[in-house]
Amino acid sequence: MGKGNGYGQFCPIAIAAEVVAERWTPLVLRAFFCGATRFNDIQASVPRMSPALLSRRLKALEYANIVARRPAPRGRGSEYALTDAGRALFPVLDAMGEWAQHWLRREITRDENLDPDVLMWELRRTVLNGAHRVGARRVAEFRLSGVPVAKRFYWLVFEPDDVEICVKNPGYPVDLWVAASLRTLVRIWVGHLSVAQACDQDLLALHGTSDEVAAFSRWYALSHFAPAGRQAPADAAAAAG
Repeated sequence: MGKGNGYGQFCPIAIAAEVVAERWTPLVLRAFFCGATRFNDIQASVPRMSPALLSRRLKALEYANIVARRPAPRGRGSEYALTDAGRALFPVLDAMGEWAQHWLRREITRDENLDPDVLMWELRRTVLNGAHRVGARRVAEFRLSGVPVAKRFYWLVFEPDDVEICVKNPGYPVDLWVAASLRTLVRIWVGHLSVAQACDQDLLALHGTSDEVAAFSRWYALSHFAPAGRQAPADAAAAAG
């Protein structure tokens, strides 16, 4: 947003688009709505975005008074927070997500859009924002199919005050093993398929005690847009996707 870089139109849509419709910017804002405040956490939500570009986008959002930067309350560095103007954008992004669930259902689970790092990031943030807490460490091991070898295993380590994503075995005893294709886990996550349906169709395998298996449906808490995903898509062709 700046002189000479805009659309040159007085239309309010054009003015808003100059600020929030640049490539990656809506996803950076999504990270804030999911609870991210530190640069590294925001970066983890957009793993294909370079740190240099993320830094530029954050500066642009600061300039537009959509986010504010402040010293971190603990440790070194800074935190970012949405301003009132930034929080007012949530209904805009919310409508975009619900629109995609209704009209672009097939695009959501195309191979090129399936990224296990993003799924694990969203899962961690959703768990942290929700009510699921553990009294002692619990570990879930994910074994994914349909992904490159380097992306086949993930571990979620639940601690009383945090959830850690590990891409190497953390060395703790595993309480629950989860085996499925990335596509199946994403379909569950966005509301296109239930856990029960995936298990009945042998698309999802859960191994652990009965309590750990039952708990999976609680802490695999689903995307904010899952309710829209459970509704009928715009046409029968999209439903087949």
